[in-house]
Amino acid sequence: MKEIIQSTINLSDEIYELFLNSSKRKEVKKNQILFKPNRATSKILFLEKGLLRGYKNIDGKDYTHHFYFPNWFATDFESFLTKKPSQICIETLTESVYYEFNKKDLINLYKNYHQLEKLGRIISERAYLSTVEKLSNMQTLDLKQRYKSLVIKNPELFQKVPQKHIASYLGVSEQSLSRIKKD
Repeated sequence: MKEIIQSTINLSDEIYELFLNSSKRKEVKKNQILFKPNRATSKILFLEKGLLRGYKNIDGKDYTHHFYFPNWFATDFESFLTKKPSQICIETLTESVYYEFNKKDLINLYKNYHQLEKLGRIISERAYLSTVEKLSNMQTLDLKQRYKSLVIKNPELFQKVPQKHIASYLGVSEQSLSRIKKD
């Protein structure tokens, strides 16, 4: 985590240690629910190892909202920022290791350390840009182009994630995804 953060912003060892010490390191098995819907999200995770999936369940069908990869942060940002109940479930798709940060602790660190406040801004900006990119792709690219883009951007996804989740993320049925993969 230190290398990733240091590549983003310059933190002294002392400030990094304060940041790290405000977290709890957790190791969890595959298929564990980390964030449940209908509760305000007050934590953010730094994923060290594993793969997470954020999804919404509507009328018994789940829709993949986002995949979270190692070496960056994961949360439901809408709920985290607004304190509104989350609509997103976040689950582990593989065994995972992460650092869990509580929002209150982060706010206190932000007040006292400008560099950490900057880190919080950068995390939020990347989450926003990721969402904008997905929306833009859904609006402007056909399924084949969206599939190719996902393969190029995240090839490991196709070895670790069931096809139904990838199809859901792309906004299509599994059958449509199978046809595209054959081509």
